[in-house]
Amino acid sequence: MQIKRTASPVAVCAAVLSIFAQSCLASDLAGVVIDPTGRPIAGAQVAVVNATGVIIEQVTDSGGRYSLHLSPLYEEAQIRVAAAGFQTTTVATVVQRIQLPLAPRAESVSVLGSAIDTPMSEQGSSVTVIGAAEIRERNEGQAVDLLRQVPGIALAQSGGRGTLTSMFVRGGESKYNLVMLNGIPISSFYQGGLFDFAHVPADFLDEIDVARGPQSAAYGSYALASTVNFKTRAPEDGPTMDLSAEGGSHDWSRFAGSGSYMLPRNWGLSVAASAMNGNGETRNGDYRNDNGFLALSHRWMTQSLFAFGNFDSNEVGSPGAWGSNPKGYFGGLDKISRSRNNTSVYGLHYRNDLGEKLRLELISGLFLNNSGFLSPYGYSFSKDLRAHADARATWAILPHWTMAGGYAFEREEMRNTYVTDSTGRKFLLRRDNSGIYWENHFSYRNFFANAGLREEIYQTPSEPGNKFGYPPRPEFAPRTDTKLTPKISGGYVVKTGERIHASFGTGIRPPGGADLAFTNNPALKPERTVSYDFGVEQTLWAGRLALDATWFHNDFKDLIVSAGGSLAKLTSYSTDNLANARTRGVETTARYRPSVKVSFTGSYTWLDTRVLSINGGNGLVQQYYTLGQPLLRRPKQSGTLEASGYYKRLSGNVTGYFRGQTRDAEANYGLSGGQYLNPGYANIGLNLNYRLLRGTTVYANVRNVLDRRYEEIFGYPAPLLNFVAGVKWNLARSK
Repeated sequence: MQIKRTASPVAVCAAVLSIFAQSCLASDLAGVVIDPTGRPIAGAQVAVVNATGVIIEQVTDSGGRYSLHLSPLYEEAQIRVAAAGFQTTTVATVVQRIQLPLAPRAESVSVLGSAIDTPMSEQGSSVTVIGAAEIRERNEGQAVDLLRQVPGIALAQSGGRGTLTSMFVRGGESKYNLVMLNGIPISSFYQGGLFDFAHVPADFLDEIDVARGPQSAAYGSYALASTVNFKTRAPEDGPTMDLSAEGGSHDWSRFAGSGSYMLPRNWGLSVAASAMNGNGETRNGDYRNDNGFLALSHRWMTQSLFAFGNFDSNEVGSPGAWGSNPKGYFGGLDKISRSRNNTSVYGLHYRNDLGEKLRLELISGLFLNNSGFLSPYGYSFSKDLRAHADARATWAILPHWTMAGGYAFEREEMRNTYVTDSTGRKFLLRRDNSGIYWENHFSYRNFFANAGLREEIYQTPSEPGNKFGYPPRPEFAPRTDTKLTPKISGGYVVKTGERIHASFGTGIRPPGGADLAFTNNPALKPERTVSYDFGVEQTLWAGRLALDATWFHNDFKDLIVSAGGSLAKLTSYSTDNLANARTRGVETTARYRPSVKVSFTGSYTWLDTRVLSINGGNGLVQQYYTLGQPLLRRPKQSGTLEASGYYKRLSGNVTGYFRGQTRDAEANYGLSGGQYLNPGYANIGLNLNYRLLRGTTVYANVRNVLDRRYEEIFGYPAPLLNFVAGVKWNLARSK
C-alpha cells in the first residue's frame, strides 16, 4: 500500500516565509538619476507613487543614486522624479537609470494647494518650490532670504537679522498667510494669523512650498493670500550628514549640523541642530537663534508613521526706528528693549493604504510659542498654543477621478499680559475650529482640475468682561459661526510646452485673540476674500526657456477696523467688520536654462491696490486713509533675478531683487503720525562655492553688494554691505 505524505505546518510556514522574504527583497528599488549628458543629478526628489499619492520618497545622493524599499503589496506603483531645472518624469519601477530632460522650472513630486498629492504641473494654482539643492547651494542661514526670490511676494523686515519680518502676497495683509511646518499650522492666534518669518533656519529644511492665492478650501483659516509649508529633511534620505561653520560681518557666527539614517526594520532617524549669533549695526541690535529638530519614521507593509519635534529659541534686541525720522519723534536708541521666543512644534502623521485605491491618514500636531518682551516699562509675555488634528480618506474612484475628504479640528489658546478681566486677572482665551472638507481631482488627457468645498465651524466659549478696559468689554456669551469656502482650479495643455491655468477661491481669517480681547463687539465675523486668477505658460527652445504670466484679482471684505471718528455712526461698537480693499496685478516669470551648467530666472510683479469704501459708508473709509489710496507696504512694482552656474569645482549664483516705492506709516506713532513715501531700492547678492576634496566645500556669501542704504519698513534701516564665509562638509550620501 502506498502511503501519501503531507507537508507539516512548519514546512508550509517556512515556505511561505521564504517566498515572502524573496518578494520583499525583489521590491527594493535602486537606481540613478542623470541629466542629458549622463552626469548624476544630486538632490533630485525620487518618489514611488500610485493612484492615491506618494508612497515613499527620497533625495538622491551626490552620485545621483537612490535606494527605496517598497512593500510587495503595491502592484501598480510608479517612480516620479523631480529636480530643479529638469522636467518632472514618471517611469515604471523596473527602470533603474532615469534621465531627466532639461526644463527651466523647479517642481516637486507633490506640492501645496490640494488635499490630494498632485505635482505642480497638474494644478491650477500658482505654486513655487524651493528645493533641497537650492537650499544647500545658496548658503543662506535663514529661510526668509530664500523666499525673497518668489514672485508676488513683498517681504518687510524691521531692520537687521532677527527683527520682525512680515510677508505680503499679492497685496494681501501680513496676517493672510497660513504657515506650516510639515503640514502642522504654526501661525499666531493672538496676532490673528501673523507669522514672523525672521526665525526659520534653513539648515534643517529640504523644501519650501509657496502656493499663492486663497487655499482655505483645503487648509481652513488664515489661508487668504497664500499658504507656505516648510518641509524638513526625511529619514528615508538614508545615511547623510551635512555640517557647516561660518563667520562674518558684525561678529556673525553660525554652526549647523543635520543628518538622516535608516535603522534596521525600516525605522528611520533624522536630526538637525544649529546655532547663530551676531551683532547689528547699532547697540542692542544683536540676534541669537538656537534650533533643534528630531524626526522618527517607520514603515511596515502598506503603513507608515512619521513623528517629529522642533524647538527654536531666539532673542533679538529692539533699538527702535533709528532711520528716517521726518517729524523728529525718535528719541534715541533704545538700549533696553528685547524680545524672546521659545517655540515648539510637534507632529505625527500616520498613513495606511487599504489597497491601491484607498488611503487613510491621521495627522496631529501641536504648536506652542512662549514670547516675552522687555522694555523700559517692564516685562510682558504672550503664550500661543494651537492643537491640530486631521482625519482624511483619499479614494481613487476611477482612473481619471480621485476624491479626498476629511474632518479637521483645531484648538487655539492664548494668554497675554494685557488680556485681563475686570479684576486684573489674566485669563485663557480660546476658540475651537472644525473643518469638514471634500475635494476632487480630475485628469483626462491634457485637462486637469481640482474642485473642493470646506465648511469651517468656529466655536468660541464665554469670555469674561473687563469694565476697566479700553474700550470696556462686556461679558461675551458662547457663540458659533460657520463659513463655507469653495475653490476650483484647473489647467489645459494646449500643446507640448504650452499650458493655460486658472483658479477661483475664497479665504477666511477669523478674529484673532487680540481682536476678541480688545473690542466690545460680541459679533465680530471672519474677514474674507474672493479671488481669481488666470495664467499662460509657454516653453520654447526644446524646454530651455519658459515664460509664465498670471493675472490675479482679490476682493478683501469684512475687514475688522476701528469704528471711531466719522465711522461711529455706522456701528455702536469700537471695532466692526466694515472695511473693504481690492488688489489686482500681474506676475511674470522667465526661466532660461541653456545647459545643465547655467540657468537664469527673472520675475516681475505689477500690483495695484486700493482702499475701498466702508460698508454703507458712501465714500467713507477707515481712519487715516483716503478713498482709493494704495495699501501700505505693497509696492506697485517689484522683481527678482537669479543667475546660477558651475564650472569644474566652482559654483555660484547672483541674486537680486528690486522694489518700487511704497506708502508707509511714521515709525514711532504709526498712522497717527502720518503717512510717507518709502523710496524703492535694489539689492544684489553674490554667493560662491568651491569644492575641495572628499565632500568639503568652502564658500562666501556677500549681501547688499551695492552697499545701498534702504528701508523695507519706513524708519528701520536694512543692513549695508555684509558678508559671511564658511566651510561645509557633506559626509556619506551628501545632498
